[in-house]
Amino acid sequence: MSCHACSRAPNPRLPFCCATCARSHLYQLRVEHVKVLLEKEVIGKQIDEAVAHRETQGRAEEIDGVVPESAMEGHSRWAIQAIANRQANSSTRTKTLGDQVEVLVAEINDKKLDISQRKLTLARRNSDTESAKYQLLEREGAMLTAIQNNTRRTEHLWHNLHTKTIDARIFLCREAANIYGLRQKSKRINGDSKETYMLGGMPIIDLREMNGKLRPFILTLSK
Repeated sequence: MSCHACSRAPNPRLPFCCATCARSHLYQLRVEHVKVLLEKEVIGKQIDEAVAHRETQGRAEEIDGVVPESAMEGHSRWAIQAIANRQANSSTRTKTLGDQVEVLVAEINDKKLDISQRKLTLARRNSDTESAKYQLLEREGAMLTAIQNNTRRTEHLWHNLHTKTIDARIFLCREAANIYGLRQKSKRINGDSKETYMLGGMPIIDLREMNGKLRPFILTLSK
């Protein structure tokens, strides 16, 4: 059937030339859509009638004390579904808790490892400290012993040097006395023994007797 506006037969491969051709092409689709809507409405009415009839029948059976099989099946399905949901939730929570426990166990193991490493480090430091203290005490003892030995050696050397110096002075004094003719004489004055010393044939003045008792000539000679 050709279009009364453009006089062209409908062809799905050709584009539309006018609005009439477009409406003619969409008309069949509209009819099919209306059929689908009508079928849907009929099926909905049938479902409503079936549900209403089943509810009426179930109420009547409940009044008679008999539980319908459909209700039992519905309840069992709901119970199974609820149990499955609970089991799924429980499995999810169990898995989550298991993951958290694994994380906590891993953290605890890491902390234990860290604590053990710190203990080893502290033990090593304590050992090094004790070794250093022990060596320090040994070094202090060795240094103190060396200082004491050096002090004793120095004191011994000083004592020997002092003794030699005294001996040398005694020798020099003796030689000087021999050279200058130092002599010791004893005489009695008023019944008392008194010692006098002569040097080069001249008496050595006793300083205790210089209080105006000696003559200037003797003092001059004694110098």
